[in-house]
Amino acid sequence: MINKQEIIFGIHPIRETLKSKKRKIHELYIIKNKPKSATIDEIIKMAKSANVVIKSVESKTMDSMAQGLNHQGLIARAEPLHTLRLSDAIYQASGNKKELWLALDEITDPQNLGAMLRSAACLGFSTVILPKRRSVGITPAVHKVACGALETLNIVEVANLNTALLDLKDEGFWVYGADMAGENIKNFSYTYPAVLVIGSEGTGIREKTKEHCDHIVAIEHKGGVSSLNASASAAIIMYDMSSKM
Repeated sequence: MINKQEIIFGIHPIRETLKSKKRKIHELYIIKNKPKSATIDEIIKMAKSANVVIKSVESKTMDSMAQGLNHQGLIARAEPLHTLRLSDAIYQASGNKKELWLALDEITDPQNLGAMLRSAACLGFSTVILPKRRSVGITPAVHKVACGALETLNIVEVANLNTALLDLKDEGFWVYGADMAGENIKNFSYTYPAVLVIGSEGTGIREKTKEHCDHIVAIEHKGGVSSLNASASAAIIMYDMSSKM
């Protein structure tokens, strides 16, 4: 779940949060003796313009705040990320026949989730659906890996992913699940608006969730390792979906 106040760390996530102006940053912490750069100067300028409290702190303090993760000398305390109800996200998408959404089924690794969010934003996906339970959620590590993507995406948290997929199908969305036993995406044609479902790192999409997919698709393997991890698979299929639109 998303906390009432969030810690964001890293140059690009903080920069994108300030640029988007979707939520308020309350405090910006800069490590003492941080080497100046054009990007750092830009962040400080935007923070001052937004009346953000700027504090200079020792390295040990910042390391403790980031819990050992790579903060790049910058940490921000911000309002919680704004999430949408599914109905509101559907309303925003109404009439757009080229909508691309991503639904994530029990993703528990923050590196994978952050990478998928970054790919989704890069490849034109507007909305990501996350289950409220059995999911890593939006953590500071996810923010860091997503590299600012969370400020451009609609994030929808749902109690039941299967119910959400049925609601989307009722609204005209086509649902595509990713699984190694699916149809090869090489010559596959999608129908839009579309939702791509990616399953957990260990077990993939749950069987009940597969039942709600219109098609199951797969990436052709040509030897070497037997499978790709969830974020790599998601990026390849998202690219395929967006390039064939």
